[in-house]
Amino acid sequence: SSLRSSSASLAENYIQPHYKEAYRLAIDFLVKEGEDSYRNFIKEEGICGFLSEEEISHITESAVQPPTSIHSEEVDCKQDDTSSTGTYWPTHSDTDPPNLDLGWPEVPHRRLKTSIDLLFHPPRQNSPTIKEVIRKHIQDARQVIAIAMDVFTDVDIFKEVVDASVRGVPVYILLDHNHFKSFLNMVEKQDIQIQKLRVSNMRIRTVKGQEYCCKSGVKFHGGMGQKFLLVDCQKVFYGSYSFMWSYEKINLSMVQVITGQLVETYDEEFRTLYARSTVTAQFHTASVNQCEMKPNGKMDGYLIHSSNPFERKDHLRHTLDFSFLDKQYQNAFLLLHGTFINIIYLFLFFAHM
Repeated sequence: SSLRSSSASLAENYIQPHYKEAYRLAIDFLVKEGEDSYRNFIKEEGICGFLSEEEISHITESAVQPPTSIHSEEVDCKQDDTSSTGTYWPTHSDTDPPNLDLGWPEVPHRRLKTSIDLLFHPPRQNSPTIKEVIRKHIQDARQVIAIAMDVFTDVDIFKEVVDASVRGVPVYILLDHNHFKSFLNMVEKQDIQIQKLRVSNMRIRTVKGQEYCCKSGVKFHGGMGQKFLLVDCQKVFYGSYSFMWSYEKINLSMVQVITGQLVETYDEEFRTLYARSTVTAQFHTASVNQCEMKPNGKMDGYLIHSSNPFERKDHLRHTLDFSFLDKQYQNAFLLLHGTFINIIYLFLFFAHM
């Protein structure tokens, strides 16, 4: 009877996977022959237009055609969720995940009680604006600032982030790949040289969404919809607020301010996103060991990494701890060591006289 009740419970909780072959074929027509062929196909099949105008534009503009092949028109192409390139875990990847090389604090989240407050725009009576609270917490950050954002064009917030990096706070920024040009345009308008950001105490990378691969081999990517700010791995701002002027002034939005145990989920999510992120050509550094910004905000040409290998058992953390050693400290150590040896020789010499 227990087996029957268990089976009945599984049947009740089972959710039928949603898949329609007609949708897949319609998208094939869209990427191969264009929007008119797509609309003719869904009309002939008697199915509704399941793609919005924005989705049609995104697919047609971002679709990447496969290399021409004389063998077959169809290729065997797997989705990101099964291919190695779309996998977070290093044991499943054909490339090593990027390191959080500026450092990442360890916080005992599970010992803390979760607390959630809400902020709104427009703000409720006697409440600060979302932007004011975000800026204040960036100013107060001491250990790390981690940002995952779809669109980042707010000049004031970016200046706060730059100031934090200058005073030695590690900054990681993950941006949606599809909107990265907007961020670049904002940076250039502020007369901030991209070359300086390359060697600053800041890491800026982009994230693509899931990859969709058609039978013909045509591929296109989705976007990153996560929007949250993680401060010192102790507080999270998560919600519908994007770092844009329009969200400060005219858009309606809501943000959860989270502390305690639940922060661990966002900590892990950011590191998962960072592991699948890529560095763009504008922020690519030829050699990370040449002119690197240290966590204390000082520039140093000598960077020594000391860390344990990232193993599968550490599946919820790909953070590596790094120790930094100044060249001047190395020289001072050698000088003291030599002086100490000379003192010993003199002591032995006079002892035998």
